[in-house]
This record gives sequence, C-alpha cells and structure tokens, in this order.
Amino acid sequence: MGATAPSVQSTALVTGFDAVALALLLHVWLVVVGLAVWNDDARTGVAWVDRRVHVSTRLYATLLFLAVLAVWLPFAVGQYPVGPANPFGRSRTAFGTFVIAGLLVGVGFYFLGGVVTNLRSYVAFRRSTPTDAGEVTSGSVQVSGTVVPLEEPLEAPVTGGEAVCYRLSATRVVDDDDERLQGDSDYQFGSTSAGATTLDSALVDQTTLLEERRTPFAVRDDTGRVVVDPEGAQLRLDRTASEPVPGDSRPSDPLATHLLESSDLEPTDRNRIYHEEALRPSEEVTVVGIANELSDDATEPTITAGDTVTEFVVAPGCEETTERHFRRTIAGCSIAALASSSVGLSILSWLAGHGWWVPLPGI
Repeated sequence: MGATAPSVQSTALVTGFDAVALALLLHVWLVVVGLAVWNDDARTGVAWVDRRVHVSTRLYATLLFLAVLAVWLPFAVGQYPVGPANPFGRSRTAFGTFVIAGLLVGVGFYFLGGVVTNLRSYVAFRRSTPTDAGEVTSGSVQVSGTVVPLEEPLEAPVTGGEAVCYRLSATRVVDDDDERLQGDSDYQFGSTSAGATTLDSALVDQTTLLEERRTPFAVRDDTGRVVVDPEGAQLRLDRTASEPVPGDSRPSDPLATHLLESSDLEPTDRNRIYHEEALRPSEEVTVVGIANELSDDATEPTITAGDTVTEFVVAPGCEETTERHFRRTIAGCSIAALASSSVGLSILSWLAGHGWWVPLPGI
C-alpha cells in the first residue's frame, strides 16, 4: 500500500504588499538622509547628546537603513493592522502608534551610533600612550595639561571671554508667549549660566549650529608644551553659557555682533535660545591624536589627526575625567539604544500580530 505524500503549500516569504511597504519606508529613509546631508549643521538641542554623540552622515544613513528594516520586518513576517485585522477599529490610531514606534526605533539606532563612535574613540584613547607635553616626539599620543593660546584668542560669542575654540548654536522656540522666556524670577536677559536655560525651559522646534571657530593652541604641563592643531578633531566642549532672546528684544553684545556676521539667521528672527560651547585659555584639557615629527622649520611637535588615524579627540578635563566621560557616554548611549529600540520594536510586533490579541490556531 503506497504512502501518500503530504501536500506542501508553498508561500512567498515576501508578498507584493510587503515590497510596497518596504518601498514606502525606503522613500522616508531617502528623505530623512537627504535632509541630514542638506542641513548637516542640525543638532538635537540636548547638550548631553550634542557633546557626546558624533555620528557621520555615512554612519547615520547606514543606521537609519537598518532601522527601516527593523521597522518593516515584524510586518513582513506578520500582518498589517489594516482592514478586518485591525484591532484598533480606526486606521488613524494604528498609524499614529506606528509612527511613534518607528521614531523610537530610529532614536534607538541613533544612540547605537553613539555607542559605536564612542567605543572607537575610547579604544583610541586607551591605545594611545600617555605622554608628558615636553616629551612628545611622534606617533599616537595622549597629552593632558592646560590650554595656552598661540595667537590672539577668539572672542566667545555669548560670554565675550577668551577662547581658542568655540561653537555657537541656536534653538528656535515654538511658543512666542512662553512665560519662562520673559525673565521674571528665574533669570534676567543676557548671558546666563550653562544650565539656566535648557530644553526643559521652553517648547523648542530645532537646534542649528550657527558658527564654529578653531585656532591652534598649545598644551602645557610641568615638562614643557606641545602644539595642537584642532582642525578635524572631535571637540567635546562643555556648554559654557546660554542666552534666551525673545521676539523684539536685542541680544546683548558680543552676541549681537556675531549674529550680524552670521548668514544663517534673518535679522528680525530673534525668538531663540543661543548656546555657547568654548575651550578657554588656562583650562585643563586632554588631547588624543598623532604627533608629527619635527620638520626643519618647526621647533615644537604638533598633534593632529594624522593621515590614517581618524580618532582625534579634544576634551576638557584631565586623563581620569576624559576616561570617565567615555565610560559614562558608552553606558548612557547603550541604555538609551536598548530602551528606545526595545519599546519601539515591542509596539511594532504587537501591531504586526505578534501580541496577545491575535487568535491562536485551534482556539
């Protein structure tokens, strides 16, 4: 008696609807990456993130592509919350939930980029040789000491103090009538402390880097000094001051002068919070980079990015402070990446039919 072979029903792993959904998500990916390339001065506005997370456009595009695949995959192997299978009853609710979950996944992958870049910098930091400034010759070095200007210092845009490197960024405020920008009991207009005005004090739209300037400086310790050319370095600067400027108010000097020289803002658009990050003379700093050999016309070695090594870091603080900075950054980015992506993927899996509301076979 011959055995009857069971019939096998072949099913496509990826249907035409799945391909259309992936194509739509890739269109979103192209738009977001294109905006990042077009406006590469955009920042998050969160001081902790802007100082510690430095993701290149190429890495950002790669991570966002992986995030798109992660968003699409639960539906490719499950179902879409549309039509009779929609447990919400309204497609608008399902779409809003999908958007929020997708954003959480994207944020998680962005912090994953922070983990990658900071691990790379931390490895370079650990592999570099701690060297006294006066003993630097050539090769990968790590030097800590105080900042000494080599030429006339720059003028910091908000505080007006001396600086060898600085950044000026602006956060646009959405609510023109926000009482917290009226300077009643918390602070008065003008230069404020770095923590006086943050994203917690106003509803914001976006933050943009307006100006960044760097000049060569020296790092000096008890043994001597070494020259640093900060061009191309990761500047992990602390926020040194902020100045809120509501509509119809004139910024204080020297901020007003810097804004007049900037082409990124219209003269009448002053409803913003301006942030300064600066590296000042006599401030303690740690530099990780490549020291070049002395040339015939050079009297001191110079630390630069080098020809092949991309990890060139300038960070305020001593060696122990810099190492603690890297460890906390890696831990913080890891926690943020895991928490954000896990919550987002859980919601997407639930939407795709991998949750409790899906009827199980035989029940």
